[in-house]
Amino acid sequence: MKNYIEFFFLYVFFIFSKIIGLKASSFCGGVLLSIYGIFSKKNIIGMRNLSIVFPGMSKKEKKIVLKKMWFHFGRVVGEYPHLNTININNKSILEIQNIENLLDPIKKGNCIFFSAHIGNWELSSHPLIQNNYKISFIYRPPNNKLVENLLQNIRRNYGVELIKKGPKGAKECIKVLKKKGNLGMLIDQKMNDGIAINFFKKNAMTATAIAKLALKFKCDLIPAYCIRKKGVSFKVKYLEPITYKKIKKLSSEKEILLFLNTYVESWIVNNPEQWIWIHNRWGS
Repeated sequence: MKNYIEFFFLYVFFIFSKIIGLKASSFCGGVLLSIYGIFSKKNIIGMRNLSIVFPGMSKKEKKIVLKKMWFHFGRVVGEYPHLNTININNKSILEIQNIENLLDPIKKGNCIFFSAHIGNWELSSHPLIQNNYKISFIYRPPNNKLVENLLQNIRRNYGVELIKKGPKGAKECIKVLKKKGNLGMLIDQKMNDGIAINFFKKNAMTATAIAKLALKFKCDLIPAYCIRKKGVSFKVKYLEPITYKKIKKLSSEKEILLFLNTYVESWIVNNPEQWIWIHNRWGS
């Protein structure tokens, strides 16, 4: 019953959001999750995570970051119904930097681009899709199957193929890369069957798929992130590709993941209110 109720309210919000438009929907989502965030027990996780990353931050400062995070996270939720309408040529919404770092490696062969749950991460794949390249995105499904189906429809509507995390998903990733396809993944989530990797000076269980696949298929890795500038205005930036030569030099999966974590750490430090602190990243 809980799943049905959750889906009902989300679906009603989805329909309402389509009617009121992107800007109003984003703002309403921010307000709603800000109210929810006041009472959420997940703030305990958020405060603990902030203490790991910013040990010198005061309790008051951490509460301010979490407050801003809830509003930002709500905006992201409010923007989901409009993802298929956002065009990369609309400069008032998307500022795209260094797109050649994305497109040039893909023209030479398949690649994997990675990001994190920061800004509106969904928009980091738009420039690839709207330049007529296919992308298969690895995702972790929500526990609510009805909500998962809704999110799948939203993502497929704006052009991404989806691969569910897990053993079956790993086989699908291999098929995609064998056919010279491209993969996208978010690498900042806890993965219980991963390996312990230092993340902000504390071990966190980390998925090894990106390292395994890059070594096996000799792929370049492309760091990408999307940061909210203001309202529904974003900056998508593609950093210099991490070449297979560099990956091979790092040699082990652990060293590769440590290196990739340095990118995510910098994004979080520079934009703390836009990372999802309520995920139990360092939990047991």
